Amino acid sequence: MSPMIRSRKRALKHEELVAPHKKQEPGVVQAAARSPLSHAAVGLASMMLATGGAAAQDAGGALPTIDVLGDTGGSYQSTEQTITRLPTALKDTPQTINVVPEKVIQDQALVSMEDALRTVPGITFSAGEGGQQGDSPIIRGFAARGDIFRDGIRDPGWYTRDLFNADRVEVYKGPSAFAFGRGSTGGAINTVSKLPTGASFIDGIISGTSEAGYRAVIDASGKKDNISGRIAAMYQDVPTPDRDNVYTKRWGVAPSVKVDMGLQTRAIFSYIYQGEESIPDYGIPYLPAPTYRATNGTLNNPGYYGNGQPTPPVPVPRSNWFGVVGGPLADLVKTETHILTAKLEHDIAPDLKITNATRYISSNRFARVTSPRSLGNATSDLVVPEPSSGPAIAAPPPGYPVNLMTIGREHFQIETDNTMLINQTDLTGKFDTGGLQHTFAVGVEASRETRDQVRAIGMNGGRTLCDPVDIRCRTNVFSPLDTSFGGEFNGWGPPNSSVSTNFAIYAFDQVKLNEFFELLGSVRYDRLKTDYEDLAASAATRNLSRTDGMFSWRVGGVFHPTTNTSIYAAHGTSFNPTAEFGTLSAQPTGPTQILDPEKNVTTEVGAKADVLGGRLSLTGAVFRIEKTNLRIPLDPTNTGRNAAQQLGGLARVDGFELGAAGKLTDQWSVFAGYSYLDSKIVETNNLAELGRELPNTPKHNFTLWTTYDVTPDWTVGGGVTYASDAWVNTTNTSYVPDYWKVDLMTSYKVTKNSTLQLNIYNLTDAKYFAQYYGGHAVPASGRWAMLSYRVHFTPEDMPKPIKPAGYFK
Repeated sequence: MSPMIRSRKRALKHEELVAPHKKQEPGVVQAAARSPLSHAAVGLASMMLATGGAAAQDAGGALPTIDVLGDTGGSYQSTEQTITRLPTALKDTPQTINVVPEKVIQDQALVSMEDALRTVPGITFSAGEGGQQGDSPIIRGFAARGDIFRDGIRDPGWYTRDLFNADRVEVYKGPSAFAFGRGSTGGAINTVSKLPTGASFIDGIISGTSEAGYRAVIDASGKKDNISGRIAAMYQDVPTPDRDNVYTKRWGVAPSVKVDMGLQTRAIFSYIYQGEESIPDYGIPYLPAPTYRATNGTLNNPGYYGNGQPTPPVPVPRSNWFGVVGGPLADLVKTETHILTAKLEHDIAPDLKITNATRYISSNRFARVTSPRSLGNATSDLVVPEPSSGPAIAAPPPGYPVNLMTIGREHFQIETDNTMLINQTDLTGKFDTGGLQHTFAVGVEASRETRDQVRAIGMNGGRTLCDPVDIRCRTNVFSPLDTSFGGEFNGWGPPNSSVSTNFAIYAFDQVKLNEFFELLGSVRYDRLKTDYEDLAASAATRNLSRTDGMFSWRVGGVFHPTTNTSIYAAHGTSFNPTAEFGTLSAQPTGPTQILDPEKNVTTEVGAKADVLGGRLSLTGAVFRIEKTNLRIPLDPTNTGRNAAQQLGGLARVDGFELGAAGKLTDQWSVFAGYSYLDSKIVETNNLAELGRELPNTPKHNFTLWTTYDVTPDWTVGGGVTYASDAWVNTTNTSYVPDYWKVDLMTSYKVTKNSTLQLNIYNLTDAKYFAQYYGGHAVPASGRWAMLSYRVHFTPEDMPKPIKPAGYFK
């Protein structure tokens, strides 16, 4: 696309998006009536159900069948994984794998991938900012926003992933770069899509929230001869409880078709579309934090408490939101994501299968957001910290009254378009050599990713529409005033773009020596090449390029004391290249010097057991993760955005994790986990960070969810979540407090085909922070509730045609 066409496209988008936004709250029936997705879903569902057909087991080698949505039983326990290139059962895989199954998603009424990951210990979430938007999980202390997959294929878009088309969510912790490639330091996340199973059914859920929000989901499946089809669709309009002006509208549709071409060959075609319109939530800032000298680690500024004590978020009402409510530059996020996949499977022999998948992803994001910055006193006094810098807001002095503080609205506008085309081939199977049983996988992957980003020019030609130093962009932090002043839009700035190509080859072999011992080894080689263009940079650094060859591996062993138990050990490596997220930055000390990848080494030892007659799975593991060449500043006194870096640090996380999933009795189900994380920056030349803990890494995290079937029709349940306090920066000068959260649910089967379910979240109205990083923390919702009505129909449930009187032939 030429620069002129791209510029015109952005101008048209801006004309559409700057119109004043008015939130509508139609009823559910009105929303369904106006939504073309609803008509399409109902029409295709009717066609599928009409074709009928008994539920059938997929022929040969398909993904494990997962319980469909509805009252079909289901379990909190999972025994198999779905990644093709990891062809072993969970019990035989030497790493921690947390599976959030559909039954847990259903009972907790979870709607997004982030919701599902909150049931897994050892995971936190970074808050959004200019360079990180959409889902931003952190696993065992290391960022994983680039380690998100769908059906085993990388899913790189900046968007919030809804679960309307998901059967389950899997988290692969421990050494697994051989399976997932770059990143995967703390782990990788895989969402499993709802695909045709051959069953015929219609499922539907309609939900209402205590904040006058609603959500509707339909999932329909059918089969005709050798063709199976399935479609899921969703629409929601849900205000965020206890957060002023914040809401999320999402809609989506996901049709898929499976064609059985004989007993050995299958073709699966699927498409997912998800759109979103929402008001972004960038939370609240922290009280003025103390600072330490990078050269010797001594206290430089005592901070708000006057004694070097770390600071929490500013203690303001949970509902406080500092964005721009109305006007032509009101806060707004719009995303559109398209995922088109074609997959072919062929059974070469009973124990040998080849799979080829091709996927195209397009994810477009427009974001006009407000970050709370430049906390100041009542008069917003200005200072000039350095002769070379512009004016800044003076931080409130120690003990200054919170109700008199002011905050700046750093309002900016950014558009990011991502695409990816990927082809992935896996050959998996089993064979014997000399009495040894091999389970193996070999594969090859080729991909091309593009990233185009542009940022608006704002006040005084700067990067922000509204300058937080400008008095018109400031408000009281305790009692913020709604505003329609969003600053100035002065056109789009120079864009930046990148093209990344990756070629990978990998192999895995797990050898069963006898009924007690298994050994495994796996290798992978990635060649990642990125070309980056930034038209805002100088001519010398405008075009940058980087090529990295990364060889990762994993070795391990599994010991089975009994049939239903295993003890394992695994050791492996992974890499974080400089262009991991599609951008490159020149080093000031060498115009085009770009650093080599960071290297990670992970060791994990654990045990797994299926107990109580196989109904309950127990897991436990101890681990160490080391980033052995952490990026650190070249000059520790200069740690700014464009400061030069070098490889020479060491970050470490030691910990252990416990888990339980399944049934204690036929009526009593449990899904629980605990993680302990001891993190430390072991080596760095920045003495303000030396010996500090990693941000977003709480030492203790406990999750428990349990349900009990009081009668065959009535279920009660509940759960608790605990996280200890966590640092938000590498100098450990600000933090978010610890918290306990309690959730409850009850469901009742109203008829054979329908269930009414009530979920109450945060029963005790605890105040805690759902997302956080060094700039701000986003408060979670207070107490709220969701009431859902769920239906499940099969062909046997549908009324039969009435034969006319006198009919006897």
